[in-house]
Amino acid sequence: MDGKRWIVVYGKYEGLQKRALNLINGAVFDLYKDYISFYKADEVCEELVKENNLIILGSVEDNCIIKEFIDNGQITLPTAPQGYSIQIKDSPYNNDCQVMVICGADEHGVLYGAVDFVNKYCGYIIFKVGRGDMESDEYFKTAFNKKAPEWKFVSSPSVEERAIWTWGHCIYDYKAFFDNMVMLKLNQIVIWNDYAPINANEVVDYAHSLGIKVIWGFAWGWGVNCNYSMGMDEQSLTALKHEIIKKYESEYACIKGDGIYFQSCTELQKEYINGKLIAETVVNLVNDTASALLEKYPDLLIQFGLHSDSVKNRLEFIKKVDKRVMIVWENCGVFPFHSNRTDHLFNDSVEPVDKTVEFTKTICRLRSNDEKFGMVVKGVCTLDWTNFHHQQKNLILGEKSKSFIENRTKEKQRILKMRQALWVRFSDYVQKIIKGVVDVRNNLNVQMVLEDGMFEKEIPLSSAVYAQLLWDCNISGEEAVCEVMQYPCVKIANI
Repeated sequence: MDGKRWIVVYGKYEGLQKRALNLINGAVFDLYKDYISFYKADEVCEELVKENNLIILGSVEDNCIIKEFIDNGQITLPTAPQGYSIQIKDSPYNNDCQVMVICGADEHGVLYGAVDFVNKYCGYIIFKVGRGDMESDEYFKTAFNKKAPEWKFVSSPSVEERAIWTWGHCIYDYKAFFDNMVMLKLNQIVIWNDYAPINANEVVDYAHSLGIKVIWGFAWGWGVNCNYSMGMDEQSLTALKHEIIKKYESEYACIKGDGIYFQSCTELQKEYINGKLIAETVVNLVNDTASALLEKYPDLLIQFGLHSDSVKNRLEFIKKVDKRVMIVWENCGVFPFHSNRTDHLFNDSVEPVDKTVEFTKTICRLRSNDEKFGMVVKGVCTLDWTNFHHQQKNLILGEKSKSFIENRTKEKQRILKMRQALWVRFSDYVQKIIKGVVDVRNNLNVQMVLEDGMFEKEIPLSSAVYAQLLWDCNISGEEAVCEVMQYPCVKIANI
């Protein structure tokens, strides 16, 4: 392999494939220690293909060399949405060279193939070469300096929509935040704000450039006091409906985004407010408000963040939520649904986990399988509610200084370290919950609550485990932990 250069042959340098190529350029340069030339597949000359090691990226539709390999049966064609195949092998053009082929089933698949090429192959598989004497020069050589280990990997996600739920004021650098989402193959974010930020369009544009959908969250009667004092009579609810519609039209209908998310009056440990059954009343509010919005905005995607605590015994009412509204279930039982309910894990009590799995399966079957099902997991980081205050109007989202981010990251290390331990020790519980949902239905949306976790600065191990189990729920929790601990992008707290 010595003396043979590496070049990249790509389908197109635009959209998500542009991001994929930029990732590969950075990762390979770090290991190869030399510049890499990029050639468009339909323009590269035959001599370059024959005389160089090749990294080939794209899809059947845009890369003629990948299509040739597929037609000849030399690589596997990925077919599942967002899926990809990666193969490292000897070059069919020259026995003294190698090819690394990253083929996506679609645009997202090309990007996610590049991500896993960077995380998995460049992250640790490539170092399988030179495993001799640790003091020899050979130990420190990578596959870009000598023959690369062969590898074949085909993958696609278990969960279609893999999301983060966060407060807008806890995003301090939105570009870095979204960049790190890409490295975990996450493709949606719910951003809750008291008021729409003034740079909302710029935020959405950058997210879309990375294949990430943005859902704007705001309250439909939810407050810090969880609506203990909220009126539940018809007049109050009608007034609330008009207030919600007015807020949507004045702040969100005029900005870019992929939908809205709301919470209402279900985050309680009781079934009634002011003599009114919460489950019945909130469904009436949601249906009336959603119907009015969808009549004027028929393509609007609406997510209903529903805490199960106050409605879990009244599912006959929840079943009546407008089919056009996606329910996102919260607090469906113990960890990972509830970050504070973990005592049973340390006591080796299986019953609460089994009950959580069964309840999750019950709500999965509550509505038809053609409707999207959403749920939230917690336990990565938490907001400091003792120091919480609602945000003011006309704020800029995600443009804080580097020094602020550095200092706040140090402040968060203790809580991140504690939560990291939970996710390492009990990752199998998380896998059991997610696998139980995937086995029951498809068309899934799973969100991770990330409250002030400094995700733009460092990807915590807990977040990476979560993302890995959403991508592949058929591996064990232990396997997921071992996998992501080796990713270059993942931070192990205080290590």
